[in-house]
Amino acid sequence: MGTYYIKQRVFSFKDSFSVFDADQRELYRVKSKLFSLQDRLTITNLDDQPLVEIKQQLSFWKPRYIIEENGEQVAEVIKNFTFFKANFSLKPHNWSLDGDVWSHQYTLTDENGPLMHVTKKWFSWGDTYEMQIEDESHLLTYIAVMIVMDMVLHNNNNTFSMDGGSGE
Repeated sequence: MGTYYIKQRVFSFKDSFSVFDADQRELYRVKSKLFSLQDRLTITNLDDQPLVEIKQQLSFWKPRYIIEENGEQVAEVIKNFTFFKANFSLKPHNWSLDGDVWSHQYTLTDENGPLMHVTKKWFSWGDTYEMQIEDESHLLTYIAVMIVMDMVLHNNNNTFSMDGGSGE
């Protein structure tokens, strides 16, 4: 089991994050594309080599994002309609991300049980998530899922909506 932290960079024009291990060593960076109508982010190594792409898909009712590694789609993240709860479906893995928007605690599961536990840290400078990962074989996908969840639920650009966006 591994512990990782995703920390939002506060002073940037668009979404920007750093990913750290339990010893606070930076492992990855997440940068958004400027001047894009839809959310598009890239997870890179410390040499700015792209590893994962996150692309928002146009959708009328439910936010949808595609996660790609090496140009291949590895997951589609869909925000399900809920009141005051976080609920995302991930295809084709049959994973589910559930949690409480108010307490900022989330769990990613599959049919066998938990894959990852996440807590959004209170009173931190910018959004900070602590990720407890059971199996690190999908680490980059898990990081991408958390970035999507942050954009959908906690982005300052959101307004309160019935799909669970809290507009914090």
